[in-house]
Amino acid sequence: MRALLFDIDGTLTRSAGAGARALASALGARPRAGEELRKMRLDGMTDRAIARTLLAAERHGAPHDVPEADIDAVLSQYLRALEQECAAKSYAALPGVTELLPRLAGRSDVLLGLCTGNLETGARLKLGCAGVWQYFRFGGYGSDAEPRPDIVRVAWRRARELGASDALVIGDTPRDILAAHEAGLPACGVATGRCSVHDLATHGPEVILKDLTDAARTEQLLLGATSGTR
Repeated sequence: MRALLFDIDGTLTRSAGAGARALASALGARPRAGEELRKMRLDGMTDRAIARTLLAAERHGAPHDVPEADIDAVLSQYLRALEQECAAKSYAALPGVTELLPRLAGRSDVLLGLCTGNLETGARLKLGCAGVWQYFRFGGYGSDAEPRPDIVRVAWRRARELGASDALVIGDTPRDILAAHEAGLPACGVATGRCSVHDLATHGPEVILKDLTDAARTEQLLLGATSGTR
């Protein structure tokens, strides 16, 4: 049985800056952190790593010096702000996703899971808003670990516990590909975020897709990709 481990932002969903707005709201009166947020490329980062980086910028300190309790407080505020964004329907499924996921979920040889830097609650909010949360049985989340390769390892462990014998990580950023490879899994790069097919190809994914619009072809490629672990 193959586990397909999907990233969320830029891979399954899109929004008009809802995540950044929620983060800005969570930061409150922290001008340096807000300035850093406006400069950052959040693609592929984990929620906890983002909060750590922003709070370090506010303090002019090193990321490892930021108290964990301060990070927890910002992330709690972020989830409240994200819930409001999702209530306003700020997230939508990318083209092809609502056709592809039920097609994959209906197969007896596939386990659909998540492999995302989002906190589990954030993942549920975003995918629930986009109408696709129900297709995923498990995941590795930013609430499980901060380094992205460790999130992949958690997702893969949970997939094996459910009977998976191999897995493929699907994401739209180089960080998704590199984390998958560091954790010993093959990766599929999808050029539905900010990175082009060429940009993703330079990081050596086993599969590259321009988008997910052709559900039948995407299904064939995801299930025919390199099996097993690296």
